[in-house]
Amino acid sequence: MATVLPAVSVPASAGEDDRAPLQVTIDSLSPSTIPQKGRITVSGQITNNSDATWTDLNVYLLTSPEPFTRTDELEAASETDPTLEVGGRLLAPGLYSEVGDLAPGSSTNYILSVPRSALEISGASGAYWLGVHVLGANEGLRDSVADGRARTFIPLMERRGPSTSLSLVVPIKAPVRRHVDGALKGLPGWQELLGPEGRLSRLVELSGTSDQVSLTWVVDPAVLDAAQSVAEDNPPMDSGPTDEAAEDEATPAPGESPSPSSPLTDEPDTEEPPLVSAQAEEAATWLDLFRRQADQHAVLAVPYGDVDVAALTRADFAETVERASALSASTLENLGIDAGPVIAPPTGYLPNPALSQLDDEVPLLLSDAAAPATDDTVIETTQGNEIVLADTSAGDGGPGPAPRFRAIAMRQRLLSEAAVHALSDQGDQPLVVTTPQFWDPGSDWRSADFFSGLNVPWLRTVSLPTAQVIGSAGDDKRRYDARLAYPPREQRAELPIANLLATEELVRTGNVYANLLARNDTVDEYLAKSAMLGSSYRVRGRAHAAATRTREITKTIRARMEQISIDGPSFVTMSSEEGTFQVTVVNGLQEPVTVGIDARTSSPDLEIFPPDPVSLGPGQRASVRLRATAEDIGVHSVTLVPTNSDGQPLGNTTKFAVRSSQVGLVIWVIMGVGAAVLFGTAGMRIFSRVRERKATPGPLLEESSR
Repeated sequence: MATVLPAVSVPASAGEDDRAPLQVTIDSLSPSTIPQKGRITVSGQITNNSDATWTDLNVYLLTSPEPFTRTDELEAASETDPTLEVGGRLLAPGLYSEVGDLAPGSSTNYILSVPRSALEISGASGAYWLGVHVLGANEGLRDSVADGRARTFIPLMERRGPSTSLSLVVPIKAPVRRHVDGALKGLPGWQELLGPEGRLSRLVELSGTSDQVSLTWVVDPAVLDAAQSVAEDNPPMDSGPTDEAAEDEATPAPGESPSPSSPLTDEPDTEEPPLVSAQAEEAATWLDLFRRQADQHAVLAVPYGDVDVAALTRADFAETVERASALSASTLENLGIDAGPVIAPPTGYLPNPALSQLDDEVPLLLSDAAAPATDDTVIETTQGNEIVLADTSAGDGGPGPAPRFRAIAMRQRLLSEAAVHALSDQGDQPLVVTTPQFWDPGSDWRSADFFSGLNVPWLRTVSLPTAQVIGSAGDDKRRYDARLAYPPREQRAELPIANLLATEELVRTGNVYANLLARNDTVDEYLAKSAMLGSSYRVRGRAHAAATRTREITKTIRARMEQISIDGPSFVTMSSEEGTFQVTVVNGLQEPVTVGIDARTSSPDLEIFPPDPVSLGPGQRASVRLRATAEDIGVHSVTLVPTNSDGQPLGNTTKFAVRSSQVGLVIWVIMGVGAAVLFGTAGMRIFSRVRERKATPGPLLEESSR
């Protein structure tokens, strides 16, 4: 016999506060749908939260007489007051469970098993209320109002009735932040997340039970890098050599000398490998489990760090989104995980200007609230973007008073939403549902039998890529000519330009630094990843701190590059139109580098030819001769700038003056002119004397004539 109570909100007892004295959970429900025959079994726990002993406790099952058949009805029901009486208790002998007395702070388990025939329901297809009421006596007083309650939804579908498909998307995400030195911030929290009872561990282990159900992971690869940091006991960034095969230092350049702080030795390395912590081993186990699980699911990767695509595209930073997507692809490839790209904003919204800046080959996963003008699951924008719309309400979890997102509550909400979707005009299209961004299925997820409960005859589970295909087949995918909805609160929440500029600056600086290091091919990617974290959706609300941290990393890298310097003379004199002079290139880093020299002069009449880049080991210096030519006489200012192997400046400069006198040429000109004058004068004198002698008779001739 069922007692049907009126659908009004009533207090459990006179003067009751907002919290019921008895807390009730539903930990398992089998089967997950109302069967045509057989029994429904519910089990859970009752906890006495009051200061009094409750006696003679009975546990009753209740159901609503009529089902919900529309999504809006389910959504409204899930938001109702938990004290609302939504159905009738089954009071007949054998249909309820007696659990006795319960002292303050104590808990006890219950099991209710009721035959299908005892449920007083209409039997129509749809989703019904299913609840548990606990009634007892307090100080000998007993009434008909429940002292503890729990409720959920349970669908009923005809065996040969409508069917549909469901694509379940589970985000693998978490906020990732790093210190200026590259070490992971919040290490204890990450150790907890990746520990045996951590949220991320529960998600991956739960996913491992989906043998008969298709599942899609939407992954931020920054989470996987964070797990790797925890697995290595959180080291800082290492900019040393990564090519282990080339252990010898670079061939010394002429005039270079090794640093005393980094001597070469032939002694074998006798150090034992460092021990790792228990938390590091747990993180390594999680990462290995993730890799193995990835082969069983469809994996899609958001741009690295879950960057704020809305802010970046609005401010014309689409290249940053492309770089973040490339970083995600390379991270997963290095882990041996086959994954595709996706743009999946955590809020479910994108501004319309973003559409033209994004690669139209990359699918967008948005909330159905972003496209209110359609009921379709897959749409195509006028710019050619394909958008998959996730059902907003289906991922909202179960009704109170129990935690909404526990595994059993989520499973029953998904099934009920799928049932009413199958009954709708859109039942031939897949229902796409994404769980909350940081979903925790709860410590009792194992007892919920989550994925087995989704394996029902009228529901086909598919991956998100398959849902795209189904939704795009034939005329199902429709051109969406309307503008996407983008609430004002979304635009207000976008990251400011300061974060985007800080990210871009660190990406550029990281590229310069990477091209300086001679044998490290990971620093560029490492710093680019750190840069993306400064423009993540996760730093909305603390944008200034994130931008400051990103700029501090840039400042630190620039300070490292400034340890590359050039020692040169303060003044150089050129005695001819060509000459050479010597400078010393100094590597103040403890990593091998390749350094070039960019010479800048104050006048085009003086040219200094750059030498070939020089390779230096840690702490080494090398003498380099520079060749110069001058086309005039004067004093010129010269600036020498150390560069990386690509000619990008490193920050330090060396300035000196060069006097170009062209002494050799002047001397030869003067000597030539002097010689011409000398010989010309001598010739004139000889010529004059000869003429004089011819014109005047000499003394001997006169005497002879006498």
